[in-house]
Amino acid sequence: MASVIRHAVGGLRWILIGAVVAAVVAGASIGVATVALGHAPQIGTAAQGVPGTEWSLVADPGIDRSRAMDIAAAAVPDSRSVSAEFETEHRTPVWEVEVVTSAGVEYEVTVDARTGEVIGTVDHD
Repeated sequence: MASVIRHAVGGLRWILIGAVVAAVVAGASIGVATVALGHAPQIGTAAQGVPGTEWSLVADPGIDRSRAMDIAAAAVPDSRSVSAEFETEHRTPVWEVEVVTSAGVEYEVTVDARTGEVIGTVDHD
């Protein structure tokens, strides 16, 4: 009985070694194909699949947060800015600023982060 178990374990060991070798060969083949086709790996990026142009917009939006909040407050009469988030809409960098009027009505004002132009205003109440 012990020799049957030993023989079975020996066979499984070779199957395992074969599977590992196949995985290494497949991984190496994918790496070689990637380099041969000219697809350089994205090393050091914060997210895969984000074009470099969008990251450059994040680095220097042109209009800073406080300026965007001032523009948004001026766009809605009798209001004050509460918060601002930087986002991109259709590859355009924008600030989405929440403002509240003295009556308690909340608005979301979208400000172009490059020009400071108000793109839109949405009433949340």
